[in-house]
Amino acid sequence: MTKLLAIFIVFIAIAFLPGLPPELDFTPYTPSEPMDFTGPLAPNDKLNGAEKLFEGKIVNPEGLASANGSIYASSRGGDIVKVVGDKLVTIANIGHQCEGYWEEKKCGRSLGMAFDSKGYLYVVDAYYGIFKINVNTGKVGHLIKTDQPIAGKPVKIANSVVVGKDSTVYWTASSCDTTFDDAVIAMFGDASGRLFKFDPATKTNTLLLDKIHFANGLALSPNEDFLIVAETVRCRVIRYWLKGPKQGTSDVFVDGLPGIPDNIKVNTEGLFDITVPLQRTKSIPLASDLVAPYPLVRRFLARLFYLMEVPFAMIQENYPNFYSGLITHWIGSFDPLLPLFPKELLVVQVDQNGKVVSSLQSTDDKVNLISDVVVAGNYYYLGSPFNNYLGRVKKTKVKAE
Repeated sequence: MTKLLAIFIVFIAIAFLPGLPPELDFTPYTPSEPMDFTGPLAPNDKLNGAEKLFEGKIVNPEGLASANGSIYASSRGGDIVKVVGDKLVTIANIGHQCEGYWEEKKCGRSLGMAFDSKGYLYVVDAYYGIFKINVNTGKVGHLIKTDQPIAGKPVKIANSVVVGKDSTVYWTASSCDTTFDDAVIAMFGDASGRLFKFDPATKTNTLLLDKIHFANGLALSPNEDFLIVAETVRCRVIRYWLKGPKQGTSDVFVDGLPGIPDNIKVNTEGLFDITVPLQRTKSIPLASDLVAPYPLVRRFLARLFYLMEVPFAMIQENYPNFYSGLITHWIGSFDPLLPLFPKELLVVQVDQNGKVVSSLQSTDDKVNLISDVVVAGNYYYLGSPFNNYLGRVKKTKVKAE
């Protein structure tokens, strides 16, 4: 009883203490029920037997892009690499000088990637904004900077990008409240993600959508009449209409995904490939689902993570060293939660009407935690924010009898 009382007192103190960071809003919401793993989501082995390419030579290749049959990826540290045969060739670097990856705010962190119709590669850095790269010469331009507020708010986490045929750049900000090294804390707060349009001629950003609960992956429809945005915390995808009678409005494109959506790509069949790095079911919900209706619990958890981080952050600020830097980064990132993540892979394939029509899954544990998938030749290439390799799976396999 004494222990329970002590826990209750700690909970009340942390949850109600006025002025305690982080300064987030917490409003109750009801998460949608996840789809069942039946029909187009019935378990399959299409991603079984994945290879681990370039193990130890590439770190956290979260975003991938393909052009002319070649695969491009980012590596922690800012290297942008191209797969050439059995080698990785560095074509550019958008990193910033720092002591190590635990100083992520200084180093930068590459996330989403996409090509435009002219062959330029766009790479999003969570802290610094969007870079435009000539993959033939290695020339890098800093296209969109996020060091100043945009549409009245700071961009704390720039995330994904896609480019229209007219060179209009569309991009997402996951949070206006916390930076990427505190992404776990951002998950507990209210939605502050945004969708932007950038006009390269006038070099201006226009806010298209606000209050997206951790805006993540982004894709353009083949006809470029709408965009879809992964709303990670709500396990759904939002559609924003660019043309037609619904122009300028948004709706829910697909709801009740069996996990959190990350990057989105349009595949060769015209379907949207939505990667789902962390799954959920009706019997095994996500932690974010469980606490969604309880703002007091969410505030307690956000503050708890903050309080665990503070002493190490203070040490790092006054006496910089490897250990306090590493621990500070570890607490705010998703790393403490990795042991809880399932091993199975999942890519949900959705048609132009938002209907789930098929899926790519694994039943082995060759690779896990994928955040992006692109196709080149007869292979799926799999990116991840956590792995130190690039995954690859053959598209066609002969099933053993």
